[in-house]
Amino acid sequence: MSESQLAPAWWTSVQQELAPLMPGLRVAFYASGGAPYHHAALVAHWGGVPVPLSADAIATGALAGFDVLIVPGGGLYGMSGLLEPLGNDGAARIRAWVEAGGLYIGSCAGAYLPAHWPESFAQQHPRQQALQLLDVPMANAADAGLGGLDSPGVGVVRAQRVPEHWLTAGLPDHFEVVHYNGPCFLPTTATGVTRLVGYGSAFTPWEHAQTPDAPGEVLIDRLIRQGACNVVAGSCGEGTVVLFGSHPEFGFGAVQLGWGVAARMFGNALGYQARRVGAAHAEERHDLSKSGPTPDLPRLADDFLRASTRLAGHSLPDAALPGAPGFLGRTAPALAAESLAEASQLCHRIGVALHGLARASPVPDHLAHWLFSTPEGTQDYGFVGLAQLAAQIHHLIDLAQQRLQHSADFTSPYGDWDQHPYHLLASSYLSAAGIAASAALATGTLISLGHYDLPSPYDLFSPDSSAHTGVNA
Repeated sequence: MSESQLAPAWWTSVQQELAPLMPGLRVAFYASGGAPYHHAALVAHWGGVPVPLSADAIATGALAGFDVLIVPGGGLYGMSGLLEPLGNDGAARIRAWVEAGGLYIGSCAGAYLPAHWPESFAQQHPRQQALQLLDVPMANAADAGLGGLDSPGVGVVRAQRVPEHWLTAGLPDHFEVVHYNGPCFLPTTATGVTRLVGYGSAFTPWEHAQTPDAPGEVLIDRLIRQGACNVVAGSCGEGTVVLFGSHPEFGFGAVQLGWGVAARMFGNALGYQARRVGAAHAEERHDLSKSGPTPDLPRLADDFLRASTRLAGHSLPDAALPGAPGFLGRTAPALAAESLAEASQLCHRIGVALHGLARASPVPDHLAHWLFSTPEGTQDYGFVGLAQLAAQIHHLIDLAQQRLQHSADFTSPYGDWDQHPYHLLASSYLSAAGIAASAALATGTLISLGHYDLPSPYDLFSPDSSAHTGVNA
């Protein structure tokens, strides 16, 4: 962690609880889509070994070697981008594995897939309905919405816990968590874990992303009035399903770094499964990644240092164009400036860390995929190595530079995703700034797994004390 940061009490408690449990827990995360690096970093910080598992590996039975499968939020194509690589065989394999005792943890798009789908999405994916693991309907389902959902918005929401539920152990009655377009669920006695109760200035309702003063009731207010749940959990056969419509694995900064107490729910889920399976697997190691040649670490470090300089040199005038969407309670120009500044700093710190890693002992073969791992042909973001993340950052910067003189007005909050420099560089966790955060998390994960005497290239905790304690409902 940053030398200037002291661990909050909730973090210390989770570390102490998980320290004897994580070495015996076999944790896989879905590698063929989405944004998995936040989950992987938490697993590594808490003493576990996160293993990337491709859709092909799942379809051929590799889940049998694991106790936990984490399916993250989506990439460019959201739920479809996660689902399509699996195919019918992969979806059926996941269900059979959960029914036999596995723990499925999904966030955002990964939480949408095992729930009760809207009719339009079910019709688009009729062969893969085996992946519906909990019969819990969504409160913001919409056949005409984005991928079958209407988004509540993006930013920090307030949640109220079910006190007696094992998933909320150690949390205050009310707490803050990041929500990023994802599903909310109709409340049921059997599955409800936390419900939405409010939001503040760090949240942008979807209806206000482009028009801050748009009249009428916004969806998030209706969901709060209905008592909609943003976290649900339940049984499927002998296994367990935990669906985080919000993102407890996300931090509270402009590029989703800086964890708060909401991350404890993810830790509680891991601890729950670890106690169920025991420590029988402590000596097993699963390396199903497809690593390539270990890159030249000093050169890779310099790639990130160069990205730091390039990101710092952008001012993003198109963030001030009509309709440029704001998120996280920030206007588009403010979010752009903050994201670029954070990303530039992160890339610099990654470069320094990788130069330090080059001076340390060689990276062992079983960790080489964190440095070099190429995407599969059908992959929608997902897991790649640091060399590929660096190349992706530079590619997005190049695209943004090409289009700086040709930007048009924004047609929707996520319209023209591959056209506007604001989207390419700064607006989301899929932008160059967001990928810089993923690269920082990947570097920190490698440092943790290799037990290197190097600091993580990011601050672990939100500097906002409200992220670590209860908030007013």
